[in-house]
Amino acid sequence: MIILIAGDTHTGKTNLAQKLLEHFKIPYLSIDHLKMGVNRSGNSVLTPESDDDALTEKLWPIVREMVKTCIENNQSLIVEGCYIPFDWKKDFSEEEKKSISYLCLIFCRAYLEKNFEQIRK
Repeated sequence: MIILIAGDTHTGKTNLAQKLLEHFKIPYLSIDHLKMGVNRSGNSVLTPESDDDALTEKLWPIVREMVKTCIENNQSLIVEGCYIPFDWKKDFSEEEKKSISYLCLIFCRAYLEKNFEQIRK
């Protein structure tokens, strides 16, 4: 089983991934950790402050192939990060998609209204 957890910054992706790891004992990959490894290793001209689209273009192909490898080997993995493209399905066959659950975390209106000043900072 592959679980992809996408969403905007501060929506709780890492927290949810950690809870799922603890409950199901499934390892998870933080795409932010991958981003920092690629950047700090000098294997990219991108920085943590680079445009999200540029970071997605660089990181998603790596993550996609890791997911495919897990599916091929019948392994489970939770992947979380804001660099999962909304059209991720186009990169997988119908058979591969049967092994993937996709979650996209968002803020509800009530949360935004209640916490707007804190979020704005």
